[in-house]
Amino acid sequence: MGKLFYGTMTGNTAAVADSIQAALADLVDESKCIDRAKADDLRACDLLILGGSTWGDGELTDDWVDFLPQLDQIDFSGKTVALFGVGDQVSYTYNFVSAMKILYDKVIERGARVIARNVSVEGFEFAHSESIVDGAFIGLVIDEMNEPDLTQARIESWAQAVRQEAPVAIA
Repeated sequence: MGKLFYGTMTGNTAAVADSIQAALADLVDESKCIDRAKADDLRACDLLILGGSTWGDGELTDDWVDFLPQLDQIDFSGKTVALFGVGDQVSYTYNFVSAMKILYDKVIERGARVIARNVSVEGFEFAHSESIVDGAFIGLVIDEMNEPDLTQARIESWAQAVRQEAPVAIA
């Protein structure tokens, strides 16, 4: 089974993480804030869902910043990772969900296979995001501040992509 690890500053991301875990209950048996995790928790999983919100000028939350050096100690070869980002496309239009790219770059650098990463930018209105690669978001994008009514449908759609792309052995 996989695990979901998230960073949060206000608690909004925790609720999104719980919804993601519920949508992927067949693949993910635990959701935990990264400030309560150890590197061994991530090493023990073949499927990881990682995410959080973006702060300031595209930064990770403090809990992810504190944990980031531990990612350098993990060999992600053979691991499957899916990413999600929570952001505010109106107030932070120039850095919308940009922190997700920091996690993406790190797990790719460490050998991970990132799945469910061709998420359409359609339906969002923002000026810039670092989390766009080849014209698509690199993971699930949620805007709880401005579009909470779309959250569950976005999670369900992305969860289907995760299931389709996850290795059969994980399921």
